[in-house]
Amino acid sequence: MPFGRRATGRQTPSSAGGQSERDWSDAQRLLYWWQAERELLLKTLSAVPEDQVDEPLADGAWSPKGIAAHRLFWEAEERAAIEEHLGGAFPSLLDFPTRRIDSTNAAAVASLGDRRLPALIRAVQDLRGRTATLVERIPESDLNSQGNPARILLGVALEHDREHRRELEAKFGPTSPDE
Repeated sequence: MPFGRRATGRQTPSSAGGQSERDWSDAQRLLYWWQAERELLLKTLSAVPEDQVDEPLADGAWSPKGIAAHRLFWEAEERAAIEEHLGGAFPSLLDFPTRRIDSTNAAAVASLGDRRLPALIRAVQDLRGRTATLVERIPESDLNSQGNPARILLGVALEHDREHRRELEAKFGPTSPDE
């Protein structure tokens, strides 16, 4: 199975593990991209020039440090939701009121944004490692089942990482897979 603790570079699922992507289950694809997008986001954040870490990416946008703080907050929420799922409960994060997203994001960035970017990156890496140990306990059948809360949680997390990675790459360019 292609799920391990670290995805590397910009491999595609078909180039990883010697197994063709078409032979992968939905769960395997989801797990691969969940890891790969986080690794790419963290590499992109790590490559931000030091004099740009506090500069907004665009008018009204967060800085790279703000993005890292934002993802650290939501990673903790995603981890708690996975714990709920594994405990047999419906993840409360999936019922999060959309009207509160903007204020929650602002509070998260304000409360965590005083840390230095490298510290935020390490915190995200550490928390993602602890989240990965929980994710390994999710039955493959859950991740293969359309509409399953665990599948939704991981899918939203990987898209969230991808969204912010692309924002960073639009300003700073893509990072090399070997960086």
